[in-house]
Amino acid sequence: MAIEFYSEQIGLPKTDPKSWRLRTDELGRESWEYLKEGEVDLNDEQSTYTKWLLQVPDFPAPNPAINSESANFKAENACHNGASFYKLLQDPTSGMFPCQYKGPMFMAIGYIAVNYIAGIEIPDHERIEMIRYIVNTSHPVDGGWGLHSVDKSTVFGTALNYVNLRLLGLSKDHPVCVKARDTLMRLGGAIGAPHWGKIWLSALNLYKWEGVNPAPPETWLLPYSLPIHPGRWWVHTRGVYIPVSYLSLTKYTCELTPLLAEIRTEIYTKDFESIDFSKHRNTVCGVDLYYPHSKLLDVANDCLVFYENYLRPEWVYEKSRKSVYELIKKEIENTDYLCIAPVNQAFCALVTLIEEGKNSKQFERFQYRMKDALFHGPQGMTVMGTNGTQVWDCAFFIQYYFVAGLAEKPEFYDAISAAYKFLCRSQFDTECEPGSFRDKRVGAWGFSTKTQGYTVSDCTAESIKAIIMVRNSPTFAKIHNEFSDERLYKGIDILMSLQNLGSFEYGSFATYEKIKAPLFMEALNPAEVFGNIMVEYPYVECTDSSVLGLTYFHKHYDYKKEEISKRIKLAIDYIKSCQQKDGSWYGCWGICFTYAGMFAMEALETVGENYKNSEVVRKGCDFLVKKQMEDGGWSESMKSSELHTYVSSERSLVVQTAWVLIALLLAKYPHKDVIDRGIQLLKSRQQPSGEWKFEEVEGVFNHSCAIEYQSYRFLFPIKALGLYVKNYGNDSI
Repeated sequence: MAIEFYSEQIGLPKTDPKSWRLRTDELGRESWEYLKEGEVDLNDEQSTYTKWLLQVPDFPAPNPAINSESANFKAENACHNGASFYKLLQDPTSGMFPCQYKGPMFMAIGYIAVNYIAGIEIPDHERIEMIRYIVNTSHPVDGGWGLHSVDKSTVFGTALNYVNLRLLGLSKDHPVCVKARDTLMRLGGAIGAPHWGKIWLSALNLYKWEGVNPAPPETWLLPYSLPIHPGRWWVHTRGVYIPVSYLSLTKYTCELTPLLAEIRTEIYTKDFESIDFSKHRNTVCGVDLYYPHSKLLDVANDCLVFYENYLRPEWVYEKSRKSVYELIKKEIENTDYLCIAPVNQAFCALVTLIEEGKNSKQFERFQYRMKDALFHGPQGMTVMGTNGTQVWDCAFFIQYYFVAGLAEKPEFYDAISAAYKFLCRSQFDTECEPGSFRDKRVGAWGFSTKTQGYTVSDCTAESIKAIIMVRNSPTFAKIHNEFSDERLYKGIDILMSLQNLGSFEYGSFATYEKIKAPLFMEALNPAEVFGNIMVEYPYVECTDSSVLGLTYFHKHYDYKKEEISKRIKLAIDYIKSCQQKDGSWYGCWGICFTYAGMFAMEALETVGENYKNSEVVRKGCDFLVKKQMEDGGWSESMKSSELHTYVSSERSLVVQTAWVLIALLLAKYPHKDVIDRGIQLLKSRQQPSGEWKFEEVEGVFNHSCAIEYQSYRFLFPIKALGLYVKNYGNDSI
């Protein structure tokens, strides 16, 4: 039964779900097209994924003979039914699995603001659905918005999404706007927005630049040898602050339109012209503040403001402006205008609009590429966290179907083949522009698509493992030659180059690059709403995945065998060193201790450690088992990520239960009754069709922002059930 959303309860218009088409290409680009009346072609049928996502009635839901309503329903049936259902969600053009990678509530402002500033009207079908999404993610009690879709209301989320609704055409007197405005006033008004909020409001002439802490582009002119050089920062942070430093330098503000003048009167607790914005650089609502400024940053900002106002020479201004714009052009060239993610893409698009103009080829290409992350769904349309999760999901899909003993069955042959070919096409084969402050990437994989172009350690490792599985299977002999040993070797070389072997976190793997600057640089974190963003950090999950790729390659290939053995040992030692006293591991990319615990156990299993022979594994298992709930499942809240301590949700969750079961099964945990209870939970939550419904957000980044991984509720239960059946055979329930 379809859920009735808030937007429907209050009578907001919506588009016809049957008129949407998800367009894809072989490299995994996703973009939505809305067919107007009379444009529907019988040969242009909606994909099964689109029908499922938009809840179109003629979605061909499976009806397996033995299902969750059958008396003889077993784990083997649940595994097979889930796998059969998930196969229907594969894109037929590319072989990847589309998904609405949503959660963050600060992404859409970039798309909406850049179009508004450029004087480009957002098409009606997009506008209607973007309004729906924003309204449907408002807080059910106070009507505001948070940093992410399940957050409490904050100034950042409420101010930006209120502005979004007004720019999209919702009246200030609409009940949604009235309710949100009341919450914004209660929180102190938009004056308390954090740094990124102040920047967007300033660009829209809804705030003044003297109230924004500086982002000096001169830092790019410093010697690279200095730890403070932004080329050493985490790639997302430097990706955002390259264009932000341009805007901070030029103090760009768009023309004040009548609508913007109205909004000025709506988002502050007092008259706009009476506010001395220069006194509010550090004003951040306490509800928003996750990572307060250090005293060092406050002193540095005071000095920089004085420098900007009184000391900056004109020639430095010009040289800095040209320098950062050249870096923006390199980012554009390296990613074909996608940039690393939608936040810096929108800022780069705005700078390009300023420099090149609305009718330039460059800005027109941005208009095309900004659609890559604009994704529709049942709640409406929003801008995703990236342009998708294509590579990540395909790598897991291949691996887990092999683990579950399903990949070589004839009914899954085409799906595995298509996903494998997608991974083969997605390996990077060109280097970045010189002077981009980017490492070598040929041989690596990213998180989403080849076009996006950013190497990710765990995505590279998991892709290597998935490709080897297919190439080792006689069933797939016809497609083995899609990928060569030489390409695998390049992937392994890149993966090993990402291991931290210097003075920072020895043996670990970070995300995109090695750690290039000391962790004390976090004292200069200006974002206020995120933690650990200034430099690359070591991550247990990235290290675990890297071990999985290295050990699997090491098992089947002789290339650099001795060196890889050493690297695996260093990584394993690092993983063990990260275990907390209670036996847990803190996860940074999934929620949270259950996620990291699963990856850690799998890495340790690849080197022969289990519950019987390893104290580390025993402690890890015992920690997880203590968290089992009365119904047999496991549950973990987003609060775990924020508070760095295990916080259960109100009820067990399918995804976290699967994560723990995978950990226990790989660890050879001896008490089958504990595992049986978890398996029963997975079985009981499965629909008769084989589907598992969405329950709660599964992912997180920077400790404070939740994000949904649509595929997780299929992939991990399939893996858990498959492992269980493989381990217990006829004793399976």
